[in-house]
Amino acid sequence: MGVAEAALGREDEFKSYLERLLLMIPGEVISLYMVGSGLIPEDQPVALVVWAVVCLVGVIVVRIYGTADPENNKPTDWIHVAISSIAFVIWVYSMGGPFAEYGLYIPYIGSLLVLAWTFFVPIFYKGPTD
Repeated sequence: MGVAEAALGREDEFKSYLERLLLMIPGEVISLYMVGSGLIPEDQPVALVVWAVVCLVGVIVVRIYGTADPENNKPTDWIHVAISSIAFVIWVYSMGGPFAEYGLYIPYIGSLLVLAWTFFVPIFYKGPTD
């Protein structure tokens, strides 16, 4: 295997981890963030931060209502809400977003966070217990 093939293999593996991370975040919020952040002018970093926070609140709200089932007397799965919220912050970081605007973005750190989060979460969180 050549160096180029090994690099492509690592890139494909990272894309797989990124896809697993995205599954932890409601798709509606990912779309909301992407479209909204594309509308914000580049010279408005504060607006990008505010938009990221608005979308984080969106993740929390969607997961609160999405994990509760009042008809069957099941409360909100707060661990799932927290996991999705952290996954969203890691995803935004891995994309650069407001972190890049303020010089806080280091690409390899984003990649390592994605890898670690998608590796460890399934080990420690098996879903809601009944």
